[in-house]
Amino acid sequence: MRYHFVDLVDISKIQRMMDLLYDATGILTAILDLEGNILTSSGWRSICLDFHRKNHNTQKRCGISDCRINERLKDGEKYVIYYCENGLIDAATRIFVHGEHVANVYTGQFLLEEPDMVFFRQQAKHHDFDEHQYLEALKSVPIYNKETVKHMMEYLCSQAEMLGEMGYQEIETRRAAAELKHTCEELENTKEVLTAALEELRDQYDELQKKEMIARQHEELWEHAIEGTGLIIYDWNLKSNQLYFTRTFKSLLGFEATEFIGDREKYLRRIHPDDQRKVKEKTEEVLAGKKELYNNEYRIKNKEEQYIWVQVKGKIVERNQNNQPIRLVGTLMDITNYKKKEGFGGV
Repeated sequence: MRYHFVDLVDISKIQRMMDLLYDATGILTAILDLEGNILTSSGWRSICLDFHRKNHNTQKRCGISDCRINERLKDGEKYVIYYCENGLIDAATRIFVHGEHVANVYTGQFLLEEPDMVFFRQQAKHHDFDEHQYLEALKSVPIYNKETVKHMMEYLCSQAEMLGEMGYQEIETRRAAAELKHTCEELENTKEVLTAALEELRDQYDELQKKEMIARQHEELWEHAIEGTGLIIYDWNLKSNQLYFTRTFKSLLGFEATEFIGDREKYLRRIHPDDQRKVKEKTEEVLAGKKELYNNEYRIKNKEEQYIWVQVKGKIVERNQNNQPIRLVGTLMDITNYKKKEGFGGV
């Protein structure tokens, strides 16, 4: 069955999430379906909106860039970073729902180094742009280093995964609703069947309510992560055992992100004693290649000596020439409120 992303999620809510992401981080995004229709768009640069997309020749280049990005995504690349012929850099990753590629998340319109002013002046002249206004628009284009771009794309990949999960949850909810409707129609045929199947119907209804509740909690957690920058990216160098966190780490545990650089054991000591064995086992499974992804939930003590629940995901992103893992990158999120709703409030 072919899914259409626009039919699986509330696009207005996704647009709000993307707007909040742009307001908080300055990272612009757009989600396009596989037909090239723009579903959401947040924070696009003036140099593209007012110049490149309004001129026939430069707009044609934009179309070529979009096509080449799509071709590379279809080839199975996790994410694509592409140098646009108009002089800027674009990037994209895919959104999957139930194993099906349904849409792409784009970011871009940034640079990796100071702009080549000769190139952009010549481009303004060649396409009859007002040179002063064009170069002023160029000043608003951010310059990122490669490490920042890598973290941005890891974040967008995680974001795409979460959007896919939201879409899949909607599919599951619809499937459960369809099954429930079919069951009700059968039960209406005879009073005897209605009486005999009443308990089964109640169980199915409870399951549907549970799935809808999980979907609502998932959406609330996602909005909280965007509004409060609750999603934290970590980078673990396995050779040096150094552990890096993004600056938003302080909002989670109260420590500066730099306090754990070079001292991963300090971080591990703050994990709840009952969870340390599970953390060790799951880590060893990923490092040994038994599992591709690290996915765990555990309790960790913050600076106020109180335990909170966190969800940690990660993946090996670099190996040495002997295929041994040397770097693991992932995300960390506060899920304490979620656990309390599940009944795990006592830590």
